[in-house]
Amino acid sequence: MVWFMSKEKSIEMAESFLRRVRNKLEEAKSHLNSCNYPESISASMECMELSIKAIFLLLQEKYPKRHEFKDEEFMKVLEKVPKELEYLNFPRLFLISKFWLNLYTIAKYGQEKFGVGPEKLFKKDEAELALKHAEECKHAASMLESYVKYGR
Repeated sequence: MVWFMSKEKSIEMAESFLRRVRNKLEEAKSHLNSCNYPESISASMECMELSIKAIFLLLQEKYPKRHEFKDEEFMKVLEKVPKELEYLNFPRLFLISKFWLNLYTIAKYGQEKFGVGPEKLFKKDEAELALKHAEECKHAASMLESYVKYGR
């Protein structure tokens, strides 16, 4: 399901998502510092998802109301990226989101078939990488928000 709204409302919604992104980044950092790696990864993943949904809203006034972003949907968004912001490498953000989506359920619940919780599957390196990717997604979405709102 995809939601449509006016340009003004879509910018407002994107701003709301980006406020949540900042909160989730702080949560991810806090969990990382406390050695709660699966929780840090989950917060980082939510940050990535909300950042990309904000990008959808800023570029086309609609976003997928699910965790997964389909190739065709993202291709339509990529066509609308302003030339001045292509250096942010939006195709990479799509790759990052697909990569972490494959780990979404495992980071939250572990590997049920093997009876292994997520704390035994994810370590500091993965949490740091997830945080780095979340920050990259947030940065691109924030730059796009500024461009859409102020033309810079």
